[in-house]
Amino acid sequence: MAEDWEAAGDVLAQRALARQVSVAWDRGLARRPVRDLAAAGRLAARRQRPGANGQGSEAEADPLAPPAPGLAPGKGRPGPSRFDPHLASKALRATAREKGWGGKLRMAMVIVRWAEIVGAQVAEHCVVESFEAGELTVRASSSAWAQQLRLLQPRIESLLSEQVGPGAVTRMTVLGPQGPSWRHGRRTVRNGRGPRDTYG
Repeated sequence: MAEDWEAAGDVLAQRALARQVSVAWDRGLARRPVRDLAAAGRLAARRQRPGANGQGSEAEADPLAPPAPGLAPGKGRPGPSRFDPHLASKALRATAREKGWGGKLRMAMVIVRWAEIVGAQVAEHCVVESFEAGELTVRASSSAWAQQLRLLQPRIESLLSEQVGPGAVTRMTVLGPQGPSWRHGRRTVRNGRGPRDTYG
C-alpha cells in the first residue's frame, strides 16, 4: 500500500513539473544554469547600487526574464540589441543615406510616378526625357502641348516639390516633338527655311 502511495505521489509530482515546464515554455522562459542565475543576481545588485553605471530595474533583476532576440539562453539582457529585427524600410533608408543614393532615388521616383504627380491627361502628352543633377527635361507630343506645359511649368514644379521633396527639381525644360531628320547626304543648303512644324 505504501509503495502505491509513493508511486502515485511521483506521478503527481511529474505532472505538476510538466505543467510548469509547459507554462514556462509558452512564456518564452528558458532553463539557465545556477551559476548564471547567481551571476545575474550579483550584476543586478551592482546595477541597483547608488552611483552605478546602469539604472536598476525589475527586468534587470529578474533572472527568469526571457533573453533578448538573437541571443543564446543565459546571455540575455534587457533593452535593444544589434541582433533585434529591424524594419526593412528603415534599413533601406539608412543604406541609401550612407551610400549617398538619395538624389538617384528621387530621380527614379519622378520618372516612375510621373503620371501620378502631374496627372493622367498631362502625362499622356509628355514624357520625361532625362532627369540629372536636378535638371528635368520633358518632351511634349505636339507644339501646342509644349506651349501648354510651359504655361503649367510653375504648377508642375510645385507638385514635384510636394511629392518628391523641396529642391529635387532645380530646373525644368520643355521640348517640342522630335521629327525625323530631313538631311540627306553630306551637303546642305545654308540659310534654308528647313522643315516646318508638320508634327505638332
